[in-house]
Order: sequence, then structure tokens, then C-alpha cells
Amino acid sequence: MNKKSIVIYTFTLSFIVLIILIKIDLTTSFDSSIYNLVTMNMNDNLTNIYKSITFLGSGVFITISCLLSLVLSFILKKRNIGLIITSCVTINSLFSEFLKIIIARPRPEILQITVENSYSFPSSHTVASVSLCGILLYLVLKREINKKIKLFLSIILVLLPILIGISRIYLGVHNLSDVLGGGILAITLLLIEIKIIEKKIYTNLLIK
Repeated sequence: MNKKSIVIYTFTLSFIVLIILIKIDLTTSFDSSIYNLVTMNMNDNLTNIYKSITFLGSGVFITISCLLSLVLSFILKKRNIGLIITSCVTINSLFSEFLKIIIARPRPEILQITVENSYSFPSSHTVASVSLCGILLYLVLKREINKKIKLFLSIILVLLPILIGISRIYLGVHNLSDVLGGGILAITLLLIEIKIIEKKIYTNLLIK
């Protein structure tokens, strides 16, 4: 078994363990503590900032981003890149919605600044943002570009999903465990998808 497979199995096991912990109600205290920490300095300005950040993980923004990637990749004659980005985000988001229905975890019983009617686990915003930023990060790291630019883009692509996850907790629509679950799920699926991509397609031809 190679290292990539071990990492995939580890993330998969972590996701299953997290679901079990949620089902036997062992995450409630920790979730509450993190919510209290995140909302400690709640005010109107911070709320508006987090509302703007959370929009970056919304279905509208993610869909527009995927469509833009398709258009740009078509214009630049790198069609496979747009297809890879859109496919990964779409597959992961649909699978996340399927799991939400199966697990059926209610939303947190706290102040919800933004009202959501679907189930809570895993966080769809987190899955979508980690999937989009994750596949973009993979493509950036594969490209031969200026190291400073690569570092800057990498930092942005790592920080953005984290901030979106925090915004979901602040707005009262997710627990930390929902966000962690979304992140773990998205990373697991991305690792599988990247493994398939690298097996089936000559990656260098895709990205150069």
C-alpha cells in the first residue's frame, strides 16, 4: 500500500469516527466551547464581514467560479482543467448533500444569524470551498511559476476555506464538528480524484 492510499484510508476512518462521535453525542461540549470562542466579540461589523466571507462558499459563488473556470480554460485551450475543477466540485457537493440526508443531523439550537433549512452535517459550504480551493491548489502546485506567486496563491487557497468554515460557526448554522466533517470529506474525495486523474491522464499535458 502506497503513502497516498494510507492517507486516504486515514481520512476516511477519521470521517467515520467523527460521525460516530456525533451520533453518540460526544461532540456537543466541544462544539459549544468553540462557538462561544468564535462569537466572543460578536458585533455588527464582524457579522457583516462573516456574511461576506460565507458567501464565498455559497452555491451561487461556487457555481459562478466553476463556470468561469470552464470559460477561461476553453479560451486558453486548456479545456481539461475546467472540466477537472467543475467535476471535482460537483461530485463532492452532491455526495455531501446525499450524506446530509442520510445522517440527518439537525442545525445547532443557537442564535442563527443566517437561516438554513437543510441538515447540518457535513457543512456544504466547507465541502464546496475545500473542493474548489483544494483542486486549484493542486493545479497551482503542479505549475512551474514564480515561487513567491505560488506561495501567495497557496496561502490564499488554504486560508479561504478555513475562514468560510469559521464564518459558518459564527453565523450559528454549523457546529465545529460539521465544519471538520465537511473539510475531512472534501479532502478525502479530492485525494481519490487526484489519484484517478494522475492515473488516467498525463498530468503534465494538462497543466502546462
